[in-house]
Amino acid sequence: MEKLKLAILVSSRGTVLKTVLRACREGEVAGEVVAVASNKLCPALDVAREEGVPHVASYPLDAYASRSARDAAMADDLAAAGVGFVVVGGYSEVLEDDLVSRYPDRIISMYPAILPAFGELEEAIGPALEGGVKLIGVTIHFRAAGSLSGGPIIAQEPLAVEVGETVDDVTTRVVELESRFIPRVLAAFAEGRVRRDGDRVSVETRPRS
Repeated sequence: MEKLKLAILVSSRGTVLKTVLRACREGEVAGEVVAVASNKLCPALDVAREEGVPHVASYPLDAYASRSARDAAMADDLAAAGVGFVVVGGYSEVLEDDLVSRYPDRIISMYPAILPAFGELEEAIGPALEGGVKLIGVTIHFRAAGSLSGGPIIAQEPLAVEVGETVDDVTTRVVELESRFIPRVLAAFAEGRVRRDGDRVSVETRPRS
């Protein structure tokens, strides 16, 4: 089985990056992180360098004529690094088509809600709790250009909201859920078990050994 050559897009501490690095290292995912890119300087870049990721770079928007120009440059660098699959992990901006079109059905993103509820928010957990939801969770979806939460849904995992929980409480549990959920979905991609038909996506279960 050929390994996934992964890029992780980051903007903060690198929680998703650490999860994917661990999953690859422990053999849970047949993959290798070959690039980490950010839209600003952040701790995740240091994590990537310490782990020996070959290509680590930031792409601040003010260094380019436009977001399109920045994303095109990022796409060129990811291609040069041998990237075949992109994971958007805590990246704080929308992606332009200059990047998304280079990786059709090969850019996935996590969103802390059961989409389409509470979509397109920079922070979805607070509004969900204010709305009195009983279930929150994580959606993994293909990333659409120009959107934070748009794109066909690949998989979802619900998480019950307990009485009296705060945003911090729920955020901690969402991060824990992501750390279990993301490797399972990446393993499905690595094993060729993800099928897309228009906006409908199915994930085949592993055959029993």
